[in-house]
Amino acid sequence: MYVGSQTLMKKYDQYLLDLGYSIEELVDKASDCLLKHMHSYQNICLFCGPGNNGADGLSLAIKLFHEQKEVYVYIFQDEHLSEANYFYLQQCYQETIHVILLDETAIEDMKKQMSQADVIVDAMFGFGLNSSPRGIYQAVIEEINCLYDKEVIAVDIPTGLNCNTGKPYQSVICATQTITLSALKDGFLNPESVSFTGNVILEKLGIQDVSCEVGLFELVDFDFVSRLIKERLYDGHKGNYGRIGMITGCEDYKGASLLSTKGAVYSGSGVVTTITCSEVIQSLTVYCPEATTVLRPPILRKEDIEKYDALLVGSGLGLEIDSYRYVIDVFSLSHQPLVIDGDALTILSSNLNLLKKAKRKIVLTPHMGEFRRLCDFHSDDILSVAREFAREWGVVLVLKGPHTIVTDGENSYRIMAGNKAMSSGGMGDVLAGMITSFLGQNYTPLNAALLAVYIHGYAGDEIAKKAYTVIPSKLIEMIPKIMYQLKSNHK
Repeated sequence: MYVGSQTLMKKYDQYLLDLGYSIEELVDKASDCLLKHMHSYQNICLFCGPGNNGADGLSLAIKLFHEQKEVYVYIFQDEHLSEANYFYLQQCYQETIHVILLDETAIEDMKKQMSQADVIVDAMFGFGLNSSPRGIYQAVIEEINCLYDKEVIAVDIPTGLNCNTGKPYQSVICATQTITLSALKDGFLNPESVSFTGNVILEKLGIQDVSCEVGLFELVDFDFVSRLIKERLYDGHKGNYGRIGMITGCEDYKGASLLSTKGAVYSGSGVVTTITCSEVIQSLTVYCPEATTVLRPPILRKEDIEKYDALLVGSGLGLEIDSYRYVIDVFSLSHQPLVIDGDALTILSSNLNLLKKAKRKIVLTPHMGEFRRLCDFHSDDILSVAREFAREWGVVLVLKGPHTIVTDGENSYRIMAGNKAMSSGGMGDVLAGMITSFLGQNYTPLNAALLAVYIHGYAGDEIAKKAYTVIPSKLIEMIPKIMYQLKSNHK
């Protein structure tokens, strides 16, 4: 299943037109999808705007009329009808369907007709809306929302709902059901949007699916990830599962290094070596005796890091001058897959050109605040922003947050795991260690990120079933169990 932002869904529609589909053909396919959900209704009021969303509603009205339904189509005074809208509106007139031109004088008759209807269909605006509906549109929305006992079906997205955020602009249709076309809209992942969408049903148009070509984001679930995880070897030993180096921690931030190290160990690494300060080393021998440690030298040399299969830099590294030098030296001295997390992201934000010089995939793991330091953006279309950033800088971006984004600029995903109980310091450090572990186990950078983010979130979901908060150290203990469940699912 795929999800798209406003920009990506526009690109999706245009791609179909470029393939040779006519707009009338696409509207006809869309109304076929809608029609199958309308058979139980007899008296139907459809509100159709001037664009292609309105054209979907008009085409649906014609098909309902042919099924002997009692159909009332309400349109708005607008001279700027889309090509498809004009085409189907003329057909409605030819079919002698009840078409009512809405203005202020028609509101009272509209209210009477709606009170007798079995269902109200919102086809006023689709995902292209950029501001709150005003004037007659706002008045109609308010009247529809007063019909508390009526079924209200939104076509593709409720009018007035932001496609990217799932938040209302101001006036917004409160639908009981939304029939969305081609792909989920990114705003639907916001659980608060259900107040406006009601039950969301995804319908495909029955034509060529161009989700991959357009760059829609695939939703990653349990079955998806279970296909990624590898079987452990019958005669395997620690050398088969990677030797990773973790340049993490400082005197002031010992916990981040401890958590990232233990997260890596529990994710199946063969040998985890934490290159850190003496204070962290003392704690690690007790907290995670399975890890090995190396006292971090004042200046890194190539021989200090060349033996590792993957590296992590960050996670409590601090922002002292030595930390800046460590980050810059790791870029120049290492060749392995690299994870940049925490303080190292802050350091990188003022040295982004280091990414251009890298000749290997680098995984960045920012939360939204850290990402804003890396990328100055002002759009609410975070899907497009994230994908373009990953493409421009040649990285795998793990943008942490609700339904974490993972993208390498070509293949893009949203993770269907994780919850608000996980809002706790140290969660990101555990995740960074997990990604590094999977890199060391020879997963591709993209698959390492997908695997780690999903397992991390799913473990949090399991704990949250019986806990108000999810503690990172407890989450770590769930990792092997979740990995076992995933592998067992794919046998």
